[in-house]
Amino acid sequence: MVVPLFLALAFWTLTDTATLQAQDPSPSFGLPEGSSSIIESVTWRITASDLVALREQTKAAVSQIPGAVIVKETASLLSISLPTQQLPALRQALAKLGSVNPAETDPSAPTTLLRLMFVQP
Repeated sequence: MVVPLFLALAFWTLTDTATLQAQDPSPSFGLPEGSSSIIESVTWRITASDLVALREQTKAAVSQIPGAVIVKETASLLSISLPTQQLPALRQALAKLGSVNPAETDPSAPTTLLRLMFVQP
């Protein structure tokens, strides 16, 4: 009898949550007010002729930035979470490695999810 009661409660909770989401489809559902401004996403393109060396040098530069963490890595992309206040330092370090095309404006959120795309000229 305990299992059916547990399943009924779980179904009721999911149904109630789905109903609330349908009434308020905002992406911040269930999060504290203003939490949608905690993290912003930005993409920078870095151009260099040797992409393998560029990626390795970029990883070394990111490791020197306080609070920076590599979230995902592929051959042509690094996704990095870092404090927004560290973007200028990272931009300066990366400019020494290749041509950096950053976003026109820096994000205003305290944390940035930075996607670094490596491209050849």
